[in-house]
Amino acid sequence: MSLPDLQLLTTENQRRFARCVLLKTAQWALDCRQYIPSATQFRAQLRVSLGEMEEGAREFAWAACAAGRTEGTLCLHCSAAEIHTDPAVAEIPAPKLIVTSPPYPGVHVLYHRWQVQGRRETPAPYWIANSLDGDGASFYTFGDRKQPELTSYYDAAFAAFSSIAKIAARETTVVQMIAFSDSSWQLPEYLTTMERAGFREILFRELSDTADGRLWRKIPNRKFYANQKGDTMSSKEVVLFHRPI
Repeated sequence: MSLPDLQLLTTENQRRFARCVLLKTAQWALDCRQYIPSATQFRAQLRVSLGEMEEGAREFAWAACAAGRTEGTLCLHCSAAEIHTDPAVAEIPAPKLIVTSPPYPGVHVLYHRWQVQGRRETPAPYWIANSLDGDGASFYTFGDRKQPELTSYYDAAFAAFSSIAKIAARETTVVQMIAFSDSSWQLPEYLTTMERAGFREILFRELSDTADGRLWRKIPNRKFYANQKGDTMSSKEVVLFHRPI
């Protein structure tokens, strides 16, 4: 894909798809890489990314049609704490399934920066996406990870899931993948926050091989500096299931 090829794209959806391909490949090439790939390697990976995304789009379209879902997708650009106020949401049935991976409390994760050569932080993804980034790290993580008791984090989580509870039905299932820097107190606090927001935890002990009856796994594809720390509390994720109270 060359610059002249991009100029031939005639629709906004095509241009957005191309940007996504570039973002995916550029992150592969730059983010926390010990060695930066050559231009030839980048172009080869760009073709791989394009093929994977095209195939994924086709499989999704086929699955949607096979399930009898022919209507369009509703995309909302708003805070999760404001979902219930969006007029478009009021016009559709309550969701049966909500899948999300909230920010990990107390865990250092850069959602809005790539780390290039010696972990130097760069807003490169925003240059490629042609958009502005006006918020700091705590905006994306529900609060400062070093804040005592993580008060801001749990307040933000409560606001988000309280809004979600208002659009959910009794049969709605909320599935979350989340990790903690110290699960001994952060997990109980998180579950309490979910209960305050209007959700109760559901355990599937038949699927679990741990004493607490939950599904845990080691986080794949961790940053190289995280792997250097070895197995820590934050190196494991848990799958949580909730339903409205």
